[in-house]
Amino acid sequence: MRRKILMIFFLVFIFPSLALADEYVLVKGKGIEVCEEYGKNLNSLVLKEYMVCERKINPKFTDFKKPEWQEIDLWKNREFLRKVECFLGLQSTFGDPDKNLQEWEKFLKWRLKDNATTIMIARVDIDNDGKDENVIKYFDGRCPAGKHFGIAILVLNEDKSEIDIKKTTPLLQNLRVINKSLTEGWEFSMYDVFSYKNKIYFDRWSESFDQTGYLKIFMTKSEGGLNVLTEEICRYRYKTEK
Repeated sequence: MRRKILMIFFLVFIFPSLALADEYVLVKGKGIEVCEEYGKNLNSLVLKEYMVCERKINPKFTDFKKPEWQEIDLWKNREFLRKVECFLGLQSTFGDPDKNLQEWEKFLKWRLKDNATTIMIARVDIDNDGKDENVIKYFDGRCPAGKHFGIAILVLNEDKSEIDIKKTTPLLQNLRVINKSLTEGWEFSMYDVFSYKNKIYFDRWSESFDQTGYLKIFMTKSEGGLNVLTEEICRYRYKTEK
């Protein structure tokens, strides 16, 4: 009997405390349905690596969905890759293809072999105007194993040949942009996209400065392509007892 009582005590009191050691605490957006439900989804997973590199969706939360991302062959599309990395301010990080194309391509082969650079693409109505756009996720480095990593989301034009800067700008919710380039400050930030009840949201986890430990949810709305507004809907603080 005593052994049985001890077992019940362990299951009821010890296991829950372990399960609740890590949690995502909603600090902005209380009472907003998508914020409350997304928080429940995060806490049903309770693993930090899901929060850092990408946010998983628990299958039981059926109102949430992820885009159907497809990987781009970057060797065949290396001219497109060059444009993306130039836009993100990485033209000097991996060598300048305009000055030494062979050296850049040699380094690119190593990056692709090491899975250090990846681009995924999907059709997503990222600005909630009723029309799908070509949206890409650019993976810089291997998250979280690498010392340098980041995930940016960008919008392309219809033929997927160029970055649509006008539609991309509202997605770059970086901090250090004053008097600097548009993409300044995206490093060590991991963006992701999801939908909730057919509305599109994107989120941002950052390992940069005072943003470490916070997950922010944004929504971009476009009215006829004229007035575009991006609003921070939710914010969570990652709390751990470890």
